[in-house]
Amino acid sequence: MTKVVNGVPESQNDGPNDARHWPFPFPPPGKPRAAAPDDVPILPAQRWPYRPLADDPIVARGVRSPVGLAELKRVLGEWCDDVGVISIDDPALDHERAEIRYVYPHARSLICMIGEENKAAMQSRYLPSANNELYRCEDRLWDMGHRTIKYLNGLGAEGLTTTIGWPMEVGQRWADKIWPLSHKLVAQAAGLGVIGTSRNFLHRKFGAYCLIDTVVSNLELEAYDGRIDWNPCLQCNLCIASCPTDAIKPDGNFDFFACYNHTYRDSIPGFLDLVQDLAEAKPKKFRKRWADNEIAALWQAMAFKVEYRCFNCVATCPAEIETAFHGERDTRRRYLDETLKPLTYTRGVEDAQFVIDTPGTRERLDVPPGEWRTPIDRAGQSAAGTRLVSLRRIRTQNVDAMMRWMPQYFRAEEARGVAFTTQFELAGPGGGSWAMRIGQGRCEVHPGTIAEPDLMVRMPATYFLAIHRGDANPVWGLLSGRIRLGGRRRLFLLMPRLFPTEASSSLFSRVAFALRRRRRAAAHGPAARR
Repeated sequence: MTKVVNGVPESQNDGPNDARHWPFPFPPPGKPRAAAPDDVPILPAQRWPYRPLADDPIVARGVRSPVGLAELKRVLGEWCDDVGVISIDDPALDHERAEIRYVYPHARSLICMIGEENKAAMQSRYLPSANNELYRCEDRLWDMGHRTIKYLNGLGAEGLTTTIGWPMEVGQRWADKIWPLSHKLVAQAAGLGVIGTSRNFLHRKFGAYCLIDTVVSNLELEAYDGRIDWNPCLQCNLCIASCPTDAIKPDGNFDFFACYNHTYRDSIPGFLDLVQDLAEAKPKKFRKRWADNEIAALWQAMAFKVEYRCFNCVATCPAEIETAFHGERDTRRRYLDETLKPLTYTRGVEDAQFVIDTPGTRERLDVPPGEWRTPIDRAGQSAAGTRLVSLRRIRTQNVDAMMRWMPQYFRAEEARGVAFTTQFELAGPGGGSWAMRIGQGRCEVHPGTIAEPDLMVRMPATYFLAIHRGDANPVWGLLSGRIRLGGRRRLFLLMPRLFPTEASSSLFSRVAFALRRRRRAAAHGPAARR
């Protein structure tokens, strides 16, 4: 008997990727993958380097390698799962070269080491298994780095390992780029893989199930590795489908704060939230904001190690089984039933979700002003609900860093149909000129000026930062004359919605929310009330 799928006999299957037999809730991969994965953008906050020291007295000291690239990699391969080597002069490091030399002034080469992770542990619905696997792999990488440096010492060279994760220069450069270099960019330049749609590094053999560390050395080689000419990313969009916060966008964009506030909730964002609410919130308000399980999770992070709340984009990536994934229909269906569904549905039901607090989010989730989570067990599924978190918790210390972060603070979902340019003129210490362009759901910020902006904003630099931190009100700034506008002044009223800090909980906002809820219910009937 011929099996019928979606009204089409199975015998009429045109191939393993035929859409009629693709069991996923998104289109099958139908376009060829790019050979050169240069289209994955670097986050704006990572793009501008540190300012190098003027008249640095340190003179770079290199050591010519007594062995060639092949012999070096052969020896290092005895304890590394994979390894690649690039020069400090590689074009991929153009925007990070000054920072790398800040870490190690004698840097001549970068040795990238790969540690393979246990796939079964990373795919487990039990998050401690995935977290423990990540930390065990980090420990292995530290050992790889130590053995590599000992080998370099034997060649007459030296070097150091950069940090894989914590600690970073939080106290010195908060909240700027606190890491010394991007291991993913180094690994991609060394031909070990590519950065995929999820922004995870995809190894040519291990796929997403790997970690990276880099040894910066003064060893000089005659030849170095180069990029691969194929793309391990299958462009299957599984990472997009499995992301609980919609941080990975179908158009290729990535919402940093959506991922950061959920996945890293038990580290910096949650701790900053807790401290600020302890200092400012009244007991009743604090109890509304903080459930016991959230406080317990932070205690565990401080007493032991941080537990990341999501690995879905890693766990659902099939890059390491490309042949089977594309060639065997049963493999794809098993991947759906045993990996994607348990992670996206089971975890989604059992785990609290942390989403960014915007007016649009509150209306979508039906959370009134003054409340910070969805009603308990509203859909008969979750006892934890969805927790709304604000963007004002990262208190950037200078305007330069703040402007670099602006594209990440921008909420594209609140900017549909909005397009305009803005010129910021910020006076006083730390001030300057910055141009902003908003359009097609994107925000771009560059230092300098633009001709004939739609909106001109002038204010002291200190007041700009105070607004961002939530310590000043832009309306009062206008009334007091601290903020002066030019051009289409009404565009300034869009800023709180496009760059939200925390939704208002005033009586007026509560009444306005109730009226909008009533209008939605009247427009859509009983379905809107459910």
